[in-house]
Amino acid sequence: MAVGLTATITTWTLAAPVSRAAVFDDGSRVIIAGGLATGDVSTPAIYRLDLLTGKTKKIGSLALAVHDMGGSFLKGVVHVFGGGGASTVATVQHVVEGSAATKSQLPTPRSDAAVVTDGATAYIVGGFDGHAMVAEILATKDGSTFSSVGTLTQPVRYPAVATFGGKVWVFGGQLSTAESSKSGGQSDAIQRFDPKTGRTEVVGHLPTTLGHAMAFSLGGSLFVVGGQVGAQPSAAMYRIDSSGRATPVGSLPGPRSDAGVAVVGGSAWLVGGEATDPAHPMATVVQLKATG
Repeated sequence: MAVGLTATITTWTLAAPVSRAAVFDDGSRVIIAGGLATGDVSTPAIYRLDLLTGKTKKIGSLALAVHDMGGSFLKGVVHVFGGGGASTVATVQHVVEGSAATKSQLPTPRSDAAVVTDGATAYIVGGFDGHAMVAEILATKDGSTFSSVGTLTQPVRYPAVATFGGKVWVFGGQLSTAESSKSGGQSDAIQRFDPKTGRTEVVGHLPTTLGHAMAFSLGGSLFVVGGQVGAQPSAAMYRIDSSGRATPVGSLPGPRSDAGVAVVGGSAWLVGGEATDPAHPMATVVQLKATG
């Protein structure tokens, strides 16, 4: 049975606009760590968003203000991997009860990456080391030790990444090897990494090149939404089948890229993001529900 999406902007907003943050689900709540605040500056703020009431509470600060990082819950602890501030960093921060500290270091600096968790393992996919794109896929179970488990067929920055069917799916991404990601074009590739074999293959192509998008699994299906087509923000939503074929399933309430994603309570939530540029992040939240 075909599955679609409905997308609605919530009646409540975040306490402060933010994009490119690390976002984690925590029961009926969401943790929002770091990211870009208004003015294109990294924020150290950590918030807890209650999805039942829409209330946002500041609960602490990162030890190092970063954006364009990835994060994961591992063994009940929030971990924030790398990111960008004044420069691309290798710092791994862990957050316990709102207090953040530097826990370890990635093997190399990395920003513009995506992090997804499948079971007890977090995978760090794509990104930029300050000089070049990073093809190596890292895995960690504790946020302290990292293993090289695979390589992207097409190295990318700012990909949309999600786990589905025991595989890690990677959608599009930027191809720039300069500090700015606006040069160098984009990818339309749909890549699939199998943690069991360590193999990555291109299994399909999006209808257009796409970067800075969001991906998630919901209702037994895999979706990619929003992002940027070239320099233009997109509101498109696609369902991806197991063979890598992309089917349009409607539009977001408005264009949005670089939002945080959490799947909580049978819905996917896009937290913050950008509709124009990094200096003007959004404070709105979009709720997505599977239909059909």
